[in-house]
Amino acid sequence: MYIFITHFFTEYVILKYLLTI
Repeated sequence: MYIFITHFFTEYVILKYLLTI
């Protein structure tokens, strides 16, 4: 469960980072 949450959070951060560029 913890790995799933961290993976989801990482995907969100990456997506937000790409949208910022």
